[in-house]
Amino acid sequence: MNQIFSMFEYLQSPVWVFDIHQKRILWANSASLPLWDAESQDALLARDLQRDMSLAVSAVLEGYLPRFEQGETIKTWWTFAPNGAFKKALCHFSGIPLPDGSLGMLVHVIAEESGLRHELALSSGANLSLLFAASGDLISSNNTFAHEFGDQLPDLNSFLGDAKLAQEWIDTARQGRPFSTKRLCWTGKSHYWFTIEGMWLDDKQLLLLDMVNISQKKEEQNKEKYNAEHDYLTGLLNRRGITHAIIQHQPSLHAYSLLFLDIDGFKLINDTYGHAVGDKLLRAIAIRLQEALRFKGLLARFGGDEFIIQIEHRNISDPTRFAQQLIKALNRPFHLKEVGELSIGCSIGTSQYPQDAKDIETLITQADMAMHRAKLRGRNRSHHFSPDMADALYRKMTLRHHLTLALETEAFELYYQPIVDMKSHKLKGFEALIRWHDEELGHVSPAEFIPLAEETGQIVPLGKWVLKTACQQLALWREKYNKHFIMSVNLSRAQLQSSLAPSVEALLIQHQIPPSRLALELTESTMLQDYDEAKQCLEDLASLGLELYLDDFGTGYSSLSQLQDLPISTVKLDQSFVQGEHKGSQAIIEATRAICEKLNLKVVAEGVETLAQLQYLQKCRFDYCQGYYLGRPMPAYEHEARHFSLQNTIPGTKYYY
Repeated sequence: MNQIFSMFEYLQSPVWVFDIHQKRILWANSASLPLWDAESQDALLARDLQRDMSLAVSAVLEGYLPRFEQGETIKTWWTFAPNGAFKKALCHFSGIPLPDGSLGMLVHVIAEESGLRHELALSSGANLSLLFAASGDLISSNNTFAHEFGDQLPDLNSFLGDAKLAQEWIDTARQGRPFSTKRLCWTGKSHYWFTIEGMWLDDKQLLLLDMVNISQKKEEQNKEKYNAEHDYLTGLLNRRGITHAIIQHQPSLHAYSLLFLDIDGFKLINDTYGHAVGDKLLRAIAIRLQEALRFKGLLARFGGDEFIIQIEHRNISDPTRFAQQLIKALNRPFHLKEVGELSIGCSIGTSQYPQDAKDIETLITQADMAMHRAKLRGRNRSHHFSPDMADALYRKMTLRHHLTLALETEAFELYYQPIVDMKSHKLKGFEALIRWHDEELGHVSPAEFIPLAEETGQIVPLGKWVLKTACQQLALWREKYNKHFIMSVNLSRAQLQSSLAPSVEALLIQHQIPPSRLALELTESTMLQDYDEAKQCLEDLASLGLELYLDDFGTGYSSLSQLQDLPISTVKLDQSFVQGEHKGSQAIIEATRAICEKLNLKVVAEGVETLAQLQYLQKCRFDYCQGYYLGRPMPAYEHEARHFSLQNTIPGTKYYY
């Protein structure tokens, strides 16, 4: 016998041959002795292992034989109890022919638990076995099960907590159908998660459950799932968590509302006090929202300063009123130790299931749209979704895509509207106005795509194209017709950067345009943000010798001090006053002319559409006029075909260049 297995003697890890039928070790190498606490190989081989072996363990081992006959090998954690001391080892079991022609089990210990920390999630629960009678009564458990969970388990019904399922397991196994499952079970002491393989032992008429305790692994998985579905900062559900929760309960859900809440002005708090204070404020907001919700719905932090709330109508019947309560709750000052009291507002958008949509992602998108509508209408309020918002968003997304394509191909055109000198009766020049005709969308109004370009940042390359094209046209008219017009070009706030003046200067040099022949227009609202930076940019432009116009005067926020402080040469009075028929409009027209005269500023009247308007402005001694009565915006070739003539003139007066 020793000669047959002597090739395993020199392995450094424990190896032995076990006779499953006789329940004894036939041969073992020297490395096995410490594991078994044996003084010699003879002492180990003489041990009666069957004496302390439970029926459950015996059944498990006998169940290995058919698998060995199929050439299968088994890797598992196994528990030994030499001299009453429990030891765990990761073992490799395989079949090996014995001298008498039967099949034995070759055991190769890969590593003991004390020296191996890999796969410990399995080691803590491997080698657990239970034997149940056909009645469901527990017949035997192995020592490992008894050691870890005690001996209080009476039967299969108690183990599963379900008498019907217990009978199904017994019936299934008796029909020769082994099964495998994962389940939370009662051990007589507590509940644990197990992977369970069940089979029927025909010779003993017993149900054998071979199990692994996966509670630790399950706990880790639950922790991973929790972390994946919760916000680390506030402890609330995150987007994934609330989406999963709603989808999971969707079939049983009653009508509910989804609220999309965004904190107004949160970025300013972050920028002013730092992200640490911002994080503390978010935690305080989360607590206040939880207090307002009072377990009547789900609350999640969607990301950043945005929150999602789901409320069933059976719990909160008036979502609009509840939204107002949330706004009121968040309007109360927050006290933070580092900065004292902080006041915030919030905007809320709502959508309803199933009226507005039946899937959570669409409902979130709809509530988000409604929230942005609430912001547009003044913030610190709520708004409910309506289908027109979806249409508007689709239109906006479509426009943005087509605008990107148009910028790549420069698929725009400039129209030029005449500006007339009221004193010399001459055509002073033109205002360059961008036009866009898309093959799919048709004519797109500047009132629609300019604000979108400003929102997306596309206004900078777009404005650069307008400036370049207008200068090219101005130079062409000079060279071809000897016309020395002044070209007026609109600027966006985003263009007022330190690089603007050098790029404009380069265009003037490239096209040989005198600086006084180029005018740049900016609106009053342009000056609201970063006033000092904008002022420096305008001073750099003015130093080149350009004309600077203040456009849409009277509709924005400029003050008289700004008119004095900025290098403005001309004011353009908004068309709403020119076209107004009440006395208030006339008073503003006359006051604007008087103020500009005192400040030595020239004035352009926009929107002149009738002869009466033109005559009144002439009476008020306006410097320049512009409007449909004098000339509509037209492409360059049409002005050339008309020889730069105007649409109409004042009777007895001929306007020409």
